[in-house]
Amino acid sequence: MTLLVENVEVLILSSLADLSTDRICHHLADMKVSFLRINREQLSEWGITIDPVAASMICCHGQREWHVGLGLRSVWWRQPTFLRNTPGRGLSPSEQLERSQWAALMRGMMLFDQAVWVNRPTETYNAEIKPLQLRKAATLGFAVPETRITNDPLADIPVVIGGKVALKSIDTVLLFEGDVQHFGYTTIIDWSECADESLRAAPATFQAVLSPKTDLRVTIVGKRLWCIAVTDSGAAIEGDWRLRPKAVLEYHDYSLPPEIADRCLKLVEQFGLEYAAIDLALSNDQYWFIEINPTGEWGWLDRGGRGISNAIAEALACRGQPS
Repeated sequence: MTLLVENVEVLILSSLADLSTDRICHHLADMKVSFLRINREQLSEWGITIDPVAASMICCHGQREWHVGLGLRSVWWRQPTFLRNTPGRGLSPSEQLERSQWAALMRGMMLFDQAVWVNRPTETYNAEIKPLQLRKAATLGFAVPETRITNDPLADIPVVIGGKVALKSIDTVLLFEGDVQHFGYTTIIDWSECADESLRAAPATFQAVLSPKTDLRVTIVGKRLWCIAVTDSGAAIEGDWRLRPKAVLEYHDYSLPPEIADRCLKLVEQFGLEYAAIDLALSNDQYWFIEINPTGEWGWLDRGGRGISNAIAEALACRGQPS
């Protein structure tokens, strides 16, 4: 049987469940751009050989072979940079070895340093650090809710923030209890319920509560920006909108003031990102910075002719507006 060989222009490092990336692949196919998608759950099904000095890679699967080298234009990185999915059971030595070495190989893809990365793992790592996000946003002129990160039940939270606080994890919480997955969301709670000795076990983020507020999701690809207001049956949402049933959520295009849009673009640029999702909140006529997510979801907003996935595909194909 003849071996089919293809030179890769776009390398996509993703996962099986990443349905948003399916949209990008569809656009790349329509654009006649040669791409290779590797899902992290299927890595062992591939034969992968890397020459680090030549910056080249051969990927074999069945009767097909893909060559990645000087012709590579870009890389779409949809991989975690922090190890968040803590297993709910102990891993065997062989499982630990496999997990660590595949993760190292994926990071090793950074040897393709002449390609455009959306986004480069090193920049993604920095941009996911929540305290650094808040600091950079504040220096750009964003309003940032009063924030303290602490494990001290005696901290002066009631004085600087108030009796009611928005309790958040310092980093995304994704835990497993057997086969059950637990994800952490923002919780509005009285400080008095947190201020006991159990807090000393692990630090948390405490922020001023914004109420009433309108949640705004900003999606940025290069220099292009989309802003969507998230409401519940037309009304503002108290607390974390991700806890609401999707059936009642509504997404409306929203026009940001030019100075706020400019700050969003500058923040993405400062972090060295090509793509990011930014959460803002409009409260009492003030635009508040909540967070930036360099791997944030966008597929659920890619409707109504917004063209987000097409813009990402164009960026990966190195077409359209340069960043």
